Amino acid sequence: MAKQKVAVIGGGVGAITAVYAITQTPDWDKKYDITIYQLGWRNGGKGASGRNAEYGQRIEEHGLHVWAGFYDNAFRNMRRCYEQLVELGLRKESDPLGTMDKAFKPLSHLFLAERVPTTSLDENQWRPWVIDLPGNDKQPGSETQVPDPFQMMMRILEIVIEFMKKGELEDGPHHQLGIALPSGLLGHHQSIHRHVASMPADPAKHTARDTNILLDFIDAAQAAVHAMETPENIQDDAKRRGLYLVDIGLAYMRGVVGSDTFTSGYDVLDQWEFTDWLRMNNASDQALDWVAIRGCYDFVFGFPQGNTDRQGDTGAGTAIRAMSRLIFTYSTAIFHKMQAGMGDTIFGPYYQVLAAIGVKFEFFCAARDLHLNDIGTRVDRLSMVRQAKVKSGNYEPLVDVGGLPCWPSEPLWSQLVDGTELKKQGIDFECEKSPPTGTPFELKRGKDFDIVLLGASLGSLPYMTRELSATSDRWRLMLDRVKTVGTHAAQLWLNKSVKDMGWEDRVEVHNSPTAIPSSPMRTIITGFAEPLDTWADMSHLIPHEAWPDPGPASISYFCAPAPDGETLDEFNTNVASWMDKDLPELWPKARKRGKFDKALFHDNPESAVYSRVNMYGSERYVLSVTNSVYHRLAPSESGFSNLYLAGDWTRCGLNAGCVEGATMSGIACASAITGVDLLNVGAEDIPRENTLPEKAMFQTNSISGTSWPLTPFFARGEMTGVFFFYERPRDEVQTMLPDGIYLGHCPMVRPGYHPVGMSFCSYHNVRGSFIPNFLAMRPYGEATFAIPYTHTDEGHAAPFLYPRRLYVNNSSAIFAGKFFYAMPKSKAEINVENTRFTASNADALSIDFCAEQHRDPVALSGHAAHGAISDLLDMTFVTRNTRGQMFYNAFDLQLDRSYVAPISGEVSVTDPSADGFPDTQMEVGPLLNHRDMRLPGAFRIWCSWSMTNPLDSRRVRHAAQARSWVRRND
Repeated sequence: MAKQKVAVIGGGVGAITAVYAITQTPDWDKKYDITIYQLGWRNGGKGASGRNAEYGQRIEEHGLHVWAGFYDNAFRNMRRCYEQLVELGLRKESDPLGTMDKAFKPLSHLFLAERVPTTSLDENQWRPWVIDLPGNDKQPGSETQVPDPFQMMMRILEIVIEFMKKGELEDGPHHQLGIALPSGLLGHHQSIHRHVASMPADPAKHTARDTNILLDFIDAAQAAVHAMETPENIQDDAKRRGLYLVDIGLAYMRGVVGSDTFTSGYDVLDQWEFTDWLRMNNASDQALDWVAIRGCYDFVFGFPQGNTDRQGDTGAGTAIRAMSRLIFTYSTAIFHKMQAGMGDTIFGPYYQVLAAIGVKFEFFCAARDLHLNDIGTRVDRLSMVRQAKVKSGNYEPLVDVGGLPCWPSEPLWSQLVDGTELKKQGIDFECEKSPPTGTPFELKRGKDFDIVLLGASLGSLPYMTRELSATSDRWRLMLDRVKTVGTHAAQLWLNKSVKDMGWEDRVEVHNSPTAIPSSPMRTIITGFAEPLDTWADMSHLIPHEAWPDPGPASISYFCAPAPDGETLDEFNTNVASWMDKDLPELWPKARKRGKFDKALFHDNPESAVYSRVNMYGSERYVLSVTNSVYHRLAPSESGFSNLYLAGDWTRCGLNAGCVEGATMSGIACASAITGVDLLNVGAEDIPRENTLPEKAMFQTNSISGTSWPLTPFFARGEMTGVFFFYERPRDEVQTMLPDGIYLGHCPMVRPGYHPVGMSFCSYHNVRGSFIPNFLAMRPYGEATFAIPYTHTDEGHAAPFLYPRRLYVNNSSAIFAGKFFYAMPKSKAEINVENTRFTASNADALSIDFCAEQHRDPVALSGHAAHGAISDLLDMTFVTRNTRGQMFYNAFDLQLDRSYVAPISGEVSVTDPSADGFPDTQMEVGPLLNHRDMRLPGAFRIWCSWSMTNPLDSRRVRHAAQARSWVRRND
């Protein structure tokens, strides 16, 4: 059997780990012939680094790279790679970075730069907060599974309570975390925990009643925290930090409990932006403006277009998954610092091992276009350019720096034909401001490749995959909806340590002495002033560079998002101003005559400062903006039979721009190519075959899904009427529900409120499906008060609409509704006019609605508010008979063929009935032309309708449960 030829485009984390994972499968070398085609002279993509021989072999990075302790897949692969280095005789354990433990060192603390307004103009508003998280004895990369969302919430809750019980959080700063809480919050958290512990371990068995009780406990705790966020407490560093952390934690719990995250996974939350989702779940504005939230965005460059003046944009599910894993599932320590450049530590070992076992590397070979066959089903040709010709035909990319194989910061010109001339021209082989140029050549399917492994980063794909976009809507939407951002970075080599520049003195002012790490602090801090909001003290790299004596005393790396279109000159100008104005706030002893002391630069500014702007192609950072997760393609989902994907832009289970995300994608890609089920920790939140079960997409709660013999028998008719929904206090709405029906979570209203709705309608041609038109009921009027987004225990997470009261002026309609559907219908005198609806009865009921129509009717299918209206009106009905039995039916208004017009009006309701309409006096506003998910405003609707057979209740409920898996992804 001939080997399958695999052409790999790109050499970043995704592509390299995919290839490495393939080589870990049995007999890979007998099955595959792998060639990696690399733009320029080095592997690494955004993680590439180089050594500058002119300036002390200094390490020059694209930015700041630190590994998190939860990178289980990345650490497992990397550890095996280091073992293979030794096994293959490529390195000795005694060599620099000869083992995994030499290559990475744990770091248990991090800093956040709080900016706290003060009354004194002389007082520094920046307050560095050190968070020292306890270490553990877990080996990085040893985990084989991660907690599911319910387990994760339990773990977080138990950790918080443990701290409180020990008194480490309450009435005294925790020695490591530097936080305190006023008395009184422990009891609230214990009540939450007791109730959670009483619920089944399997979230699918949680009842709606238990969920609502849990939400009540959380709401009570939130009210207590908000009452404690007084100006006095906020000015106290430890109490401010404690209160805001608990505030955010409770909002997180409220959000996951009130959604179907426990049964469907975190991705369902990505329909909301992270901060908006926390606000929607009652986090205070003060806490949301705090650096712990800002830091979540800074760590992932989460600002589209690089605009750091606006709120960032990250999907709530992706943010919750990543941050909870970062803080609560790390091994050994929360962070691990590489002991050389990322190219030296990661891509050097991978390159050495892969090259030694038979993987081929073609440097200076860049892809320009992927071409499809005539029917657009597979990749047939690759248009390539050879950027430079190698003299010997085989480029050797690494140089020795103190016994460590490293990538240089520029090509090894002596190996290239006309290398001296190319260097004089200043050619940049890695720049993708325009597609790469060089001598064209082609790779053809069947001759040069059978499989294409596309590992180029998302920023390179628009020019590289034009035919794919023209052929595939999914591909085009992915490129459109999954966003990237430019970044910029600066590195400083200085003649003083950060301690001597006053950093440690700054830390001591606002942190407990027992919380402060020993000197040197090995600082990583985020949340600082733009344009460089994140800083890491990287002075531990000095021994791995080759400066002549005396060398620098410290190295600092800075990075942040870059505004779209920024040039290096613009960035350097901004950095110079920032160094004079803001940097001395961290290093007060670096200020001289009101500015940064330039004498601190090691040797001279040219050798002491390295800056870069990463604006084009593979240099851009992949974001996880709201709703984009639904448009990511999994490594096996390219839509083309011989094309597989690898990179942090794919749907991989983490769905975030980081080494672990790219590694998980690479592993999934290797599994898809080889058919081998490779360990991929955390690839799914919920163990199931598909993230979106296909069966749900075939389910319908309408009559079209009814099974024989019930299929021909249903109710139908026509209707015109007015609908509007509005908010009422959640506690008040809960009292309107009968036993066994509970309020769910609604994204359309403010925390503490729930939507309710009224409709005033005229019904025509109402009849059974088997009855001719001339035998239909006479036209009648109906007033309805209903509560959407309710749950039942047997329906689990599916949302239902509960019709609390229907007043009708037709005895036949009342009988049919009560007898067949358990509808709570009652007789009333009703008058229906174009602009007025009134209802009354002998029990002093009075309903009066006056309306004004503002525009001509339009098709609902094309209206901006179609999604919000569909969510409210296309909901399965639930009713309860006098024996407590639940009935489920679908009242299908055939919204795809309906017409709507905005109306405004005034409604007045007086209803003495204990289970009737709530007394109401209010004005209602008209339907608005907006797409966001809020209550849509009042509208008149014209439609035909059908209602499922009452004997079809069980199927309708099951269909509603299945449909609840399907998330809106537009």
